[in-house]
Amino acid sequence: MDFPFDSTAEGAVLAPMASLTDAPFRLVSERFGALWTVGEMAMAGSLLRDSAEGWRLLRFHPEERSRVVQLAGADPDEVAAAASRVAERVRLRAIDLNMGCPMPKVTARGAGAALLDDPERAARMVAGVREATGLPVSVKLRLGFSRVNAAEVARALEQAGAALLRVHGRTAPQRYGGRADWDRIREVARAVRIPVVGTGDVRTVEDYRARRALGLGVAVARGAVGRPWFFAEVRGEPVPARLRREAAQEHLRFHLDWYARRGEAWALRAFRGHLKAYLGAAPAPVRTRALALERADEVAEVLGAWVGA
Repeated sequence: MDFPFDSTAEGAVLAPMASLTDAPFRLVSERFGALWTVGEMAMAGSLLRDSAEGWRLLRFHPEERSRVVQLAGADPDEVAAAASRVAERVRLRAIDLNMGCPMPKVTARGAGAALLDDPERAARMVAGVREATGLPVSVKLRLGFSRVNAAEVARALEQAGAALLRVHGRTAPQRYGGRADWDRIREVARAVRIPVVGTGDVRTVEDYRARRALGLGVAVARGAVGRPWFFAEVRGEPVPARLRREAAQEHLRFHLDWYARRGEAWALRAFRGHLKAYLGAAPAPVRTRALALERADEVAEVLGAWVGA
């Protein structure tokens, strides 16, 4: 089954990031033209145990169009069962399987990037999720776990029915150090016929253009935090300072509305990662003061004064 978005189109994908790519940020990114977005990673086991926190990660804003959830786990049957349950409860367009998380608390369970050392098990997971849900399945992977074998894994995933691969250009032991190897990502793309989207070190429009020149789809992660207008800029659409300020303030409003039940104080704390990024060009004393603010109107005022300045 084909992936429901054109990943060869001009533009970028918003890659998932824990505690950052929640519904408000995904929505504002889509409004600036993100080709599609992926939700935060949820562990299959937590969903099967009906963890409230696990299910919270899968909530969509009513206006989101992408509606792609990301699941992780070590056991193909458990992940398929969780995917089936999610598909019954949530209106989805696709399911993304995480086979790229390098964090020891995930890989120690045999999940995330550890699956790269077992291509047969990884393939069974893709096939099981497809059979259980009937939905297109994409997979996030890295260049390797104990060895560089992403092309081998990619072929196995394609044969199992994966519709798209999103490849981070580092091995799991590298985590986020060094430089992402886009030549290796291109090798993966040449090994399969399904679309391949690369990710890693895309922080400027020039970075994006260089990666697109390799014939690959491009996903951006931290490069879009604090600048969701990046998705418009890579398509050659300039975003003036006024619209940047308005976008930051709109993001804050979405965020406060989304987390209203948790209270303003909690919501503002949860927004600090975005706030710090929005104020990246502001003087250090401004950033320090802003991160200590406890009223939404004061945070909105700071965003209006400094974003795009």
